[in-house]
Amino acid sequence: MMMFGKSCELLILVLLILASYACFYLEFWKPRCMTPFVEIGDNCYFFSTNKAPTYEYYKISYKGRIFSVPAELDWLHASFACETLDPSARLMTVKSAEEMRYLSDYLERYAHPDIHPYFWSGGHRGSLADSVVERSSLNHFYWHHDPHPMNFSNFVESQPNSTLRFPSGYCVYLELIGSELIMATASCKHKMAFACELV
Repeated sequence: MMMFGKSCELLILVLLILASYACFYLEFWKPRCMTPFVEIGDNCYFFSTNKAPTYEYYKISYKGRIFSVPAELDWLHASFACETLDPSARLMTVKSAEEMRYLSDYLERYAHPDIHPYFWSGGHRGSLADSVVERSSLNHFYWHHDPHPMNFSNFVESQPNSTLRFPSGYCVYLELIGSELIMATASCKHKMAFACELV
């Protein structure tokens, strides 16, 4: 009887060690970016149309929840869609030329061949950091609620024969042209694909 008790204690000890090892492994060795987010450079991104463009909506599973994600939304609803996927997700920002290069390379190599080449980012004209937009801030572009103007931009220069897809507006979208990802503006009410980033 005593031998059975010691065996049982040993078995429980082994199971506890295995359980703690499994918890440690799952916590520290899990991927940084969980599907549908993909790791690009140092960040995790989600592209609403990284599937065949025949999808108007498609289902994704994330953190045990199923979402029906519209592939195209206006800027404000795209922002809400990112936050619905994950409370720490926002429309993507691009803060450096290096990050822009990582994104361009990813889209060229791994995106669905028929992906929409243009999508909403978190950029906009005018500061939203305060409850009232100051007119003087409309001369600059900002990321989300950042109180400082963008320190990096890659806007296409306006020219008479410009190949811009949309008339100018207040919200910033990104477009892959050749192998370069450029920034441009469109009306915030226009529906297009969008990209989210975990922050």
